[in-house]
Amino acid sequence: MHLPTHRPRYAAAVLAVAALALTGCSAGHADAGAGSSASPGTTRTADASPRAATATSPPPRPTSLDDWPTSAAPPQKIPLGTKTTVIARGYTGQGFLDRLAADWHLTLGKRKKLTSSDPAWVVGGEGHPTKGSELSVGLITTLSGDLRSFSCQATANAPRYEEFLRACAGLDYPGSAPKAAATWLTGMKPRVDKAFAEEKVKVPVTSPLLRSGGTGTYLRKGSYSPAGTYELHVFGAADK
Repeated sequence: MHLPTHRPRYAAAVLAVAALALTGCSAGHADAGAGSSASPGTTRTADASPRAATATSPPPRPTSLDDWPTSAAPPQKIPLGTKTTVIARGYTGQGFLDRLAADWHLTLGKRKKLTSSDPAWVVGGEGHPTKGSELSVGLITTLSGDLRSFSCQATANAPRYEEFLRACAGLDYPGSAPKAAATWLTGMKPRVDKAFAEEKVKVPVTSPLLRSGGTGTYLRKGSYSPAGTYELHVFGAADK
């Protein structure tokens, strides 16, 4: 199971995100063709020199969590193809999801089985506290029920959206540190906002990674809604 790469419209169910997490994608967003000297489907002319091709080729994407940037960064700096692991054996995350949905008036869909090279169960849901705003949640477990990935999304025009994200950071897996995670989020959001505002092309911006108790957590901001949208993602990041 890999971290999701692409992000469809946030009005779509989180199930679409979960499906992408199982297809070999990474935590960055798609940037295919960026910096490329030739578009897909075109034929490079015979006189194009290897030196010219090298000069216009983008640098390789990092592939390890150890290479995660230490400041908020655009997609090309986020590790590509990083696999997730089980967060904690025997922990499903379902109880936390149910309480979060009840507290924030989110409607959960039915659990669905994703069939791929790495089958999993996925469940997600969403709510619309005001017109044009959205809060959504989703989790992915192994077929035996162990949690591998948990995510929350919030449009910036949703009432109390920052409080919602802090609640999501309180994921109660064994060994978790909810207060520390909430403190990290509170300090990280202004850094992500600043980096996003400085991007000339509004590509998604992802925070540095919080490593804690065998998990990785990041905050991302992107232009997936007119008001801007945040995603908080917690995933299994154990070494083995």
